Parts: sequence; structure tokens; C-alpha cells
Amino acid sequence: MNTTIDIQKASKNDFGKACTLLREANLPTRDLNPLLEHFFIAIEDNKMIAVMGMDKYGKNGLLRSAIVKTGHRGSGIASALLNQLHEYAKQQEVSTLYLITNTAEKYFEKRGFHKISRDKVPETVLQSKEFNGLCPSSSVIMTREL
Repeated sequence: MNTTIDIQKASKNDFGKACTLLREANLPTRDLNPLLEHFFIAIEDNKMIAVMGMDKYGKNGLLRSAIVKTGHRGSGIASALLNQLHEYAKQQEVSTLYLITNTAEKYFEKRGFHKISRDKVPETVLQSKEFNGLCPSSSVIMTREL
């Protein structure tokens, strides 16, 4: 039996499940806005199997909390979430996305992101908790124009 995967805008009711999924992948949650205002989730059989979102800083967005549950990876779910987030970010007048990764550099390179040095990141984004201790200083920083 094939099941349908539904990509939808997250709501505050999804916060607990999103945090559980992120913690399982050792991704930070303590600075996550409980409203999940700029987040999308993937649902299969009424279960959250993926999450991805951004923190908005004016015309810049920090892509964060991107995870697809083990067993569902490689099936296009992350790409569907990323496409949805890109379209949403444009609607929110975000022109540039940034991200910090320890494990997904190759994935994001294939989707138009490129590595940059920390000194190329706008000050507003640098003020985020992601850049101030939640992510290791050895993490790769990437960006993409929308």
C-alpha cells in the first residue's frame, strides 16, 4: 500500500513533534520559536517524518532544522520541503538564504548553495543563536540567492 506524503505549513501544534524529530538528529531546539512561523513539515500516515524552516532577518533567512527521518531519506522529501521553503521565503521578501551544516554540505551544494566564510554573513544573521554557540565553529556556512 502506497501512502501519500503531505507537505504543509507547520503550526504551533506541531512544536512538540518537531522538537522530538530534531532532537533525534541531534539538532538544536532550545532557540526554536514555538509558533514555528516559517516552518514546513512532511506528514505520512498522520506522523511527522520531516521538518525544515527558517529564521527571518529582514531580507535574509537562516535555513535551519532540516531533517528527514531515517527510512524516508533519498525519496525527495527534503527537496520538496526546500522548494516549498524557497517559494515561501520569496513571498516573505527574503532574497538570500544562509545555513550552517555539519553533515549536509554536498546535499545543499547540489541545490544551489555555496560555501562562504563567516565574514560574508550579514550582522543580523550572525546575531542568531545558531551562530553563537548552538552550532560548532567548525560548521560549514553556505548561502543561496533566491
